Amino acid sequence: TLDFDCMPDQRRRAEAEVPDADGITFGASFTLGGERLAGRLAAGLALNVPTSSLLSGQALDPGTPQWVMYQALPRRLVAALSVGARPFDWLLVGAGMQIMAGVTGRLGYELDVVVGQFTQKSVTFDIQPIAAPIVSAEVRPWSTLRLAFTWRGAIDAEVDLPVDLLVTDVAQLDVFTQFRVQYAPHRLIAAASYTTDFGLLLAADFGLALWSRAPDPSVTSRLDVSGELFEETGFDEALDVPAPGRARTVDLGYTNVLELKLGAEQTWGPWVFRGGYALTPTPAPRQTSGTNYIDGTRHTLSMGAGVTFQDPVGALANPLSIDVAAALGIIASRRHDKITPDDPVGGFDASGRIWMVSFGFRYAFGESTRPTSLPQGDTPVPEEG
Repeated sequence: TLDFDCMPDQRRRAEAEVPDADGITFGASFTLGGERLAGRLAAGLALNVPTSSLLSGQALDPGTPQWVMYQALPRRLVAALSVGARPFDWLLVGAGMQIMAGVTGRLGYELDVVVGQFTQKSVTFDIQPIAAPIVSAEVRPWSTLRLAFTWRGAIDAEVDLPVDLLVTDVAQLDVFTQFRVQYAPHRLIAAASYTTDFGLLLAADFGLALWSRAPDPSVTSRLDVSGELFEETGFDEALDVPAPGRARTVDLGYTNVLELKLGAEQTWGPWVFRGGYALTPTPAPRQTSGTNYIDGTRHTLSMGAGVTFQDPVGALANPLSIDVAAALGIIASRRHDKITPDDPVGGFDASGRIWMVSFGFRYAFGESTRPTSLPQGDTPVPEEG
């Protein structure tokens, strides 16, 4: 629930409402190289599939109050591919990329005003892959201590959908529309984990998010008009080359922020219990004039549990793990006062809560760890799991 106490216009309020996000994430990891590399080379892949929309994007007018960080970002189709190596027992390195999609295309129409109908309609579009690198390294000075460092490259999706409208024997109108959504900044992350003698795992994660490089999220548009009807007036030339100041750009004024994550995990037999806290400071300044891109510092509390068990009906050869988790993100209330009394929106307070629930299933494929049925007199040989 994200809210702001302004905008009596219900239509504009509905445009800025944050939709629910849901999806399914698939993941797999496996070793490479067989016995020759003794498990020192591995690969992994992951795929997040939103169930309500494979690609969601929204670019509202900058003056409309909106939660630009949340309105479309959770709903995106993303794939990640990576490879990792362990050159030494104490050192692990990995590299990969995350991949998402952008949309480009063109809509073409020809209108015959004499007969009052479209004589031609065409739509072409492409879903183009967009990739960003991920590089990481992990050091294990002792068996109980791990130190990791990761760099994630910035990524976003560009939507480019121009419209060509030909009015037969009258005019040609070309509307160019571009905007960028689903932006995630460069992140530099340092993390550490320590396992105590009684099985308690403690972890900390410090990340520098370079939000100062965030692009303008508003719609960039241009209208070009040509044809005999406009040639004598010169109106087409005026639109082809906009006058200074006609193009509107937005300077977000975002700053780089340091993010913090803390977690703990305790194992008791087949059970695992987890808890965590995350602090995500807002990079956005207070919205005092012109734009209303709302955001606030978020505090997230989470807890979860997992259990590993053998399939009671014997359909699976190896144990199955089930995990459940829930989290509550609290966006602190923030006041946005306008510097001019005639601002069309006026000052407002913004705050919110975000509920998250997840269910997970894990299964390790491989040789069965159970003893097989053998004829009498034979000696069972243990199998490697």
